[in-house]
Amino acid sequence: MSNDVARTLAELLARVDALEAWRAHQSDLLDDLINGDVELDLHPPTDPDDDSDPTPDSLDERALIEWVHRSVANVIARPLRGELKWCPVWWEHPEAVLRFEALHRAWTELAAEPGVALSLWIRDHLDPCLRELLNPLGPFADCSHNERYRTLNPHTPLPTLPTTNPT
Repeated sequence: MSNDVARTLAELLARVDALEAWRAHQSDLLDDLINGDVELDLHPPTDPDDDSDPTPDSLDERALIEWVHRSVANVIARPLRGELKWCPVWWEHPEAVLRFEALHRAWTELAAEPGVALSLWIRDHLDPCLRELLNPLGPFADCSHNERYRTLNPHTPLPTLPTTNPT
């Protein structure tokens, strides 16, 4: 084996090891969140004397719920048969909130881009997110709100319940 091939192979193996370590770390963090070992604080303490705008990274629950209903649930047509799971009050599931917030942030960055940005968002962000959320072992697996909706209609949006207070 030439030195170039050996060096390239060693670099690729190092990258695979680093990615595997990162994946394991992310899995551990997600397991901690799912098992309740770590809480996702959706309501960070605020200073009543602080007149500044919220930080761009703060979670606006109302805006997130409206965005998911308008941009995801309203346009995704998936038959909820077999093992697919969905919860019409998804905002009660911290993992779903986390995933939808990440999806929304990616949408915010890519939506304004011309060309194939929307296609990339669907392929790289929306599809993997839906695979995890609708997975039979996903955040809605043991949800008491989970109902099966059968339809002959070729397009039925994912069900959501209206809310006046997302908390």
